[in-house]
Amino acid sequence: MGKEAERYVVVTGANKGIGLGIVRQLAKEGITVVLTARDASRGNVALESLKSQGLHNVNFHPLDVASQESILALAEWLHKTYGGIDILINNAGIANTDEDITFETVKPVLDTNYFGVKNVTKALLPLLRDDTPGGARVIVVAAIIGQLKHLENKDYVKTLSDREHITEDFVDSFVNHYLKDVVDGSQKEGGWPNWSNTPFGRPVESYAVSKVAVIAYISALHNTLVAQPGSGKKINVFSCCPGWVATDLNNNRGTKTVEEGADTPVWLALHSPEEGIGKFWTERKVVDF
Repeated sequence: MGKEAERYVVVTGANKGIGLGIVRQLAKEGITVVLTARDASRGNVALESLKSQGLHNVNFHPLDVASQESILALAEWLHKTYGGIDILINNAGIANTDEDITFETVKPVLDTNYFGVKNVTKALLPLLRDDTPGGARVIVVAAIIGQLKHLENKDYVKTLSDREHITEDFVDSFVNHYLKDVVDGSQKEGGWPNWSNTPFGRPVESYAVSKVAVIAYISALHNTLVAQPGSGKKINVFSCCPGWVATDLNNNRGTKTVEEGADTPVWLALHSPEEGIGKFWTERKVVDF
């Protein structure tokens, strides 16, 4: 591998906000970055903006994380273009803005923020190189709002707190249980996060559930990788919170800049600290799930 420029990173949801900040910082390190976005025109605008700043080691490829066809097209292109990649940063995410909490309003959030993350990761895992210095990396941009203290369902809190035994199937069932309770209108009885009496409001409920799920998924993925010691490939996985960053997702109400929000995911990508693999990070520190 040798040269920094020979490392390849994929960043999802990267045409603006934190994703674009991550791309910019990694490109400045001399790493080749693939910027992905659902909207090709916006992705190309972001690409040209970076090139105008002298960052010519960035390429663009469209990606809709909610489309398996789009995910597989990216995987095929990466294989043909680079042969493999060193780091995957799952940043793509959406939030529900509709006060009417229905299956139709929350399903896209879970499809993007959880199932999308999982499906992109599964498709690109085979492309992660086995000779990346320090090990290949998978990083998921999550949120503090996904911490277990916001869940009122004590059974889920107990099971998800035992991170060494979390499985992907369990996380899937957790998400599907939430969707069922939404259909039944029984989120309160189900002990799901309730943000009605907060500045975030009721619509953030599904976003919070999706972030619980991706933090748990990273633990499950780590457990799976640890159970496959003979694969010959070292893959370090992390979830992290960028902080309360001013982006379109929160109508620019955040207190951090995009560059500040990109700091922890970029730091994890560059340093891959051994002591916090499979765990949840913010401000370059491991914090409670």
